[in-house]
Amino acid sequence: MSDTILKNIEEVASTIAQNAEAVDKQGAFPEASIAALSRAGALGILSAKDVGGAGLGPRAAAMAVERVARECGSTAMVLCMHLSGVAVLEKFAPLEVRKAAATGAHLSTLAFSEAGSRSHFWALIGTATKKGADIALNSKKSCCTSAHRATAYVWSSKPVAAEGASTIWLVPASSPGLRVASNFDGLGLRGNDSAPIVAEGVMVPESARLGEDG
Repeated sequence: MSDTILKNIEEVASTIAQNAEAVDKQGAFPEASIAALSRAGALGILSAKDVGGAGLGPRAAAMAVERVARECGSTAMVLCMHLSGVAVLEKFAPLEVRKAAATGAHLSTLAFSEAGSRSHFWALIGTATKKGADIALNSKKSCCTSAHRATAYVWSSKPVAAEGASTIWLVPASSPGLRVASNFDGLGLRGNDSAPIVAEGVMVPESARLGEDG
């Protein structure tokens, strides 16, 4: 199966290459390239077969990202962060989210690094506080790939009550109180839509937790 996926990626590599220069020069999100990868099944590499994915492991995912990176670093970064998110979703997310992520209808990414933590994603400052039946998230994420384009963020916070390094949440990008603060304009990877994200009293249900508290 890994050979099939990699062959499919090889077939869309020319599309990714054709778009790469404009993506970097314009700082434009690689929509056409990500759509091509979705059709090739690349966004579902880590998703289980029963939700429409390929059911492969990290080695196949790494090979896919490496092949895409030969053509476009920004596209490879978006794919890498989507697959990083999917690795968590596959273990803990609802079935409908897993199915959407496998087909590319749900673009995932991680929202881990925070302002004030020196990008050490394990040194969290952002909080998760119980408010009635829901959880209030407050945080300043310093850098998040696909910030404007992701369907939802795999989001880290301090634990609500438990001991441990962090708790992980599925936070829809449309959640009230979320604000994408600016656009990335750095040297290279200019199309990966990386930006800070601020959460001010973002409310999520406890069911949005991915795994145990802490």
